[in-house]
Amino acid sequence: MSSNQADIQSQGSSWQRNLARTFTIEQWSQRALAVLGSIPVVITLAISIILLLETFLFFQDVPLWQFLTDTQWTPMFASNAQYGILVLASATFMVSVIAALTAIPIGVLGAVYLAEYATPSIRRFLKPALEALSGIPTVVFGYFALLFFTPFLRNFFPELSAFNSLSAGIIVGILITPTISSLSEDALRNVPKTIRDGAYALGFTKSEMVIKILIPAAFPGIIASITLAISQALGETMIVAIAAGQNPNLTLNPFVPVATMTAFIIQMSLGTVNFGSTAFQTIFTVGTVLFIITLALNSFGNWLTRRSQKEISGILTPKAESSEGETSTRSEAEESAFTKTLEERTKNPQEQMASQPYRLWREEAFRILALVAAFTGIVVLLVLFFDLAQRGLPRIDWQFITSFASRKADESGILAPLMGTIWLLVLTAIFVIPIGVGAAIYLEEYYSDNWLSRFIEINIANLAAVPSIIYGLLGLELFVRYLKPITGGGTILAAALTLTVIVLPTVIIASRSALRDIPESIRQGGSAVGMTKGQMLRHLVVPAALPGLLTGILLALSRAVGETAALIAVGAAASVRFLPDLQSQYTALPVQIFYWLQEVDTEVQNNAAAATIVLIILVLSLNIGAFFLREFSRREFT
Repeated sequence: MSSNQADIQSQGSSWQRNLARTFTIEQWSQRALAVLGSIPVVITLAISIILLLETFLFFQDVPLWQFLTDTQWTPMFASNAQYGILVLASATFMVSVIAALTAIPIGVLGAVYLAEYATPSIRRFLKPALEALSGIPTVVFGYFALLFFTPFLRNFFPELSAFNSLSAGIIVGILITPTISSLSEDALRNVPKTIRDGAYALGFTKSEMVIKILIPAAFPGIIASITLAISQALGETMIVAIAAGQNPNLTLNPFVPVATMTAFIIQMSLGTVNFGSTAFQTIFTVGTVLFIITLALNSFGNWLTRRSQKEISGILTPKAESSEGETSTRSEAEESAFTKTLEERTKNPQEQMASQPYRLWREEAFRILALVAAFTGIVVLLVLFFDLAQRGLPRIDWQFITSFASRKADESGILAPLMGTIWLLVLTAIFVIPIGVGAAIYLEEYYSDNWLSRFIEINIANLAAVPSIIYGLLGLELFVRYLKPITGGGTILAAALTLTVIVLPTVIIASRSALRDIPESIRQGGSAVGMTKGQMLRHLVVPAALPGLLTGILLALSRAVGETAALIAVGAAASVRFLPDLQSQYTALPVQIFYWLQEVDTEVQNNAAAATIVLIILVLSLNIGAFFLREFSRREFT
């Protein structure tokens, strides 16, 4: 009997020790995840501190009034340096306006087609195609603008310069069209079906319903999509650096070369600028202006998106009781608009009948216009691929893949940039997966819904929209300059850390979405069998969310593979003739393409086309993998 009691006591003590060990592991795991969850805030603080510090030092040498009022931009002229930000701001504004004028009608009409006209099979084709368009590296669009679109426009505008803001602005507009289409489609589809049914009951055609009812109802969401797209256009770097030129010029003439704020940062990064010099501080001052503008636009756009979602969800919320005790579902403004529309539709039946053929013709014209807008991006992709095939396919062979760069174009290859890209891909994955997924787990599973969690969520959304050139400046100052003893300066390690910071918000957002999609019953089942929070996450939630997690990771890595501006900012070389290692000089495929596009030699430009094909294959492979994983995940939980 005493022996049995001893065994029971021993087992009880062992159970208590195991339980204590489990809770200790849980506590330390949660603390580690909390550290990972705070990294986005640290990144924002680091960007803000670095930009503001260098800007403060800049204004110690350059008066603020001169910076705001000078009409020349010559920071590299030692004898007569002038710092008129208006020169760069006007070019940035002009390119963004051209982009907006291109993207808004195409994007909104494309969203209307996807939301109201497209069949399910067409939507299944168009949505991935538009995602592919937005996933193409911007250096590829720069190639397209310089070598195809500008010569095409010269057929209509012979006075068009080889570098100009018109071509750059239109192609930037094509680039941001998927942003407007996707977010506007979401806004349109969120409008309750009862509103559509009410319009049809009054005799509206589909186009009349869209124009008079649907778009006004979804207007805040559409404006939010346009705001976020314009912010993306303002921060675009490679297209304008390649196609618009790098010539500071205070003009509103879209036919001549200009230099935008992002193009200036790239131009300065191509040369040798001493740390701590006024020229070095100028880069960060321009970056500060760009950061403030894009941050304001992103914050406004995200606020509009949240406001739109609340308004849509409240449209059918009961407002008050009528005199008979029935609940009214329309506000006074909605009731007035409804009554006014009803009166207009019924006041003259003869006129309505007479206009019927015209209305049907207008309906068909609107549908065709929306169809053309929806497929515009696909047409651009096809033309781009056709041009690349003509120029680049004849150059792709084993010698091109396995050779280093050479002064002779026909002997040059992409071995070094290809290996540099693979290095960056692997290192970025190693860094970003544990940080991004860990931060997402903490923010989604442990963090309570309060003002701080909402602030962090908004902060992550803003970080995802920060121009990559701003991250390049962060990497230049932090990883290249201050952490040089660890990174070795402008090396692959510094570049991979910079890319990690760039794609981290994307991984966090996608991972949180994947975790949120897991049914609550799975968590409840784990709790019912006595699992701790950590055990439930490790054994149930994370495995179930794995396809969604991998989807977000692959999409983020596809962006890292195509990144150019940030790599140039942190010191990627124009060309190397050796296989890079962790702490050596390096180049990457998009960087090599950019430098080859600076040459006027047709053979060198054909090499750029061939390298672009290889880069697109890498990017599309990651995107296709993400697409199939996402479809698999949807089937699992539907």
